[in-house]
Amino acid sequence: MISNFKIKNFRLFSEVEINKLSQVNLIVGKNSAGKSALLEAFLLYFSKMSVDVLLDLLNSRQEHWVSAQNKYSSQYISSPIRHLFKGHVVPDLLEDGFRLSAESKEIHVKTAAYISEDSELGLSRRLLEGEELENYDSDFVDKYIILKENSSSKALFPLGRDMRDLRRSMASRNKKTPIPCQFVSTNGLSDMKASSLWDGISLTDLEKEVLIGINLIEPQATGITFVENNEQHSRNSRIPLVKIANIEEPVPLKSLGDGMTRIFQIILSLVCAKDGILIIDEFENGLHWSVQKDVWDIVFKLALRLNVQVFCSTHSRDCIQSFESVWGSHKKSGSFIRVVKENGFSNIKEYEFELLSDSLETDVEVR
Repeated sequence: MISNFKIKNFRLFSEVEINKLSQVNLIVGKNSAGKSALLEAFLLYFSKMSVDVLLDLLNSRQEHWVSAQNKYSSQYISSPIRHLFKGHVVPDLLEDGFRLSAESKEIHVKTAAYISEDSELGLSRRLLEGEELENYDSDFVDKYIILKENSSSKALFPLGRDMRDLRRSMASRNKKTPIPCQFVSTNGLSDMKASSLWDGISLTDLEKEVLIGINLIEPQATGITFVENNEQHSRNSRIPLVKIANIEEPVPLKSLGDGMTRIFQIILSLVCAKDGILIIDEFENGLHWSVQKDVWDIVFKLALRLNVQVFCSTHSRDCIQSFESVWGSHKKSGSFIRVVKENGFSNIKEYEFELLSDSLETDVEVR
């Protein structure tokens, strides 16, 4: 678990620092303030720029798009990775990239040059640094986006590739994240992702925790299973079914409403993030205000018991009030962060429990 976090030159963030992170962290802010960007920074940091995480983020924001006039222009201008850097511009070789750090560990994503050389083992690739980099011949180097972590460097992918090429070239890379890291987007989990997570906890005590969650909305639910989707175009996927007391045939989870689906996916992702990280974008999606306090109560208790650090965003005042009421019972385990946009860049304001309570009581804007 991390207690602080620094961001430099990432998306809307020029340079910010969060000094007090806890077990369960709620991030708020107006539209386009930078809430999702902050969650993405956490996700990329904890996954160490995982292939799947990186490309899914770019796809979710449709950042694979390139304007007609830039389609065949400089690799710095057309690369889909450019949107992750401040100002939507890939840094040149001698420029700084973006940095994400916590405690004493930092990842630095930047542009680098490699040169191919003959060696006893055949052709090898070497990173250019220092004076060599200042005097390089562009005709003999390959430019890459790299990940620098403390003293080590790793090439992520070459510049000048579009999304299709990036997926193809990175398909064989190791996709495992250093620690369990689950992400629930605003649109939730795909059936394929949810079924994969369910297989990991099926017939364990963690399965019961998910059932307790959906009982908040449907107290008569007694069991969950995944079955093959019998739709012709979805034969390779499975869908969740719920057994409800006094109803003979199990019913599809999604037929029980958005709230049931959201709670199921949040709690499922939480228990599958044991000893790791859970990130939820727009926590309140599909959840009626009357059930949000109970969901927060489960999240706090499970996060503490399973050693999961949770980062959530919201723009709902009901969600903030529900969080605050549960945070009061776990004062050492929660943190509240507001993201605000000032002069075109995102900034951070941290709230103690008493300040958030006073702000809600006096109806001060905290979203």
